[in-house]
Amino acid sequence: MRSLRVVVADDHNLTLSGVSDSLVAHGIEVVGRGGTAGEAVALVAKHSPDALITDLDFGPGPTGLDIASSLRNKHPALGIVLLSAFGDPRLHSESLVSAPVGVVYLIKQRVESTDQLAEAIHTAIKKAKNSERGVIPAVNLTASQIAVLRLVAQGLSNKAIALELAVSEESVAKTINRMLKRLEISPSSGLNSRAALLQTYFDLVGAR
Repeated sequence: MRSLRVVVADDHNLTLSGVSDSLVAHGIEVVGRGGTAGEAVALVAKHSPDALITDLDFGPGPTGLDIASSLRNKHPALGIVLLSAFGDPRLHSESLVSAPVGVVYLIKQRVESTDQLAEAIHTAIKKAKNSERGVIPAVNLTASQIAVLRLVAQGLSNKAIALELAVSEESVAKTINRMLKRLEISPSSGLNSRAALLQTYFDLVGAR
């Protein structure tokens, strides 16, 4: 039985090398390594691998989900593993709400072994073969709450958020209170509700 052939794409060299080297040590052949969305697409076209392991966030421009969508029709059997620090991709972009067929979404902070990554690759290939749509993780927040949370994380005041979203300050305050309840956030000693919300946000996006 031949080894799996994969392409790995990530804009952080350390992650790219680490993931690639660990897969090789696991007996998986890495036929291409790319640092941009464009390189990922080109490498898949060149090598026709069994799977693509790609980051979600490549900075300005196409995301890993954009790559997955663009490759699906041309490479229907391709398994795609999205490896991301975002616990909910809507925190990266509000448009990232669904995944195409054959996609497995892995949160980087929760990957504890190469076995786990290898299993995700096999699952993605199986999903592609069976035309199963991928599942995108989501925190218990509405789209409007996500929009407010992203602006809170940018350091905007309630007044500035209200101006940005064309709503009242009272509406923003109510949205923040609802988020605290939905996320079951109870500010600890020394942290106000806004700071506690920020702490949760940074946990969700993998920031330390």
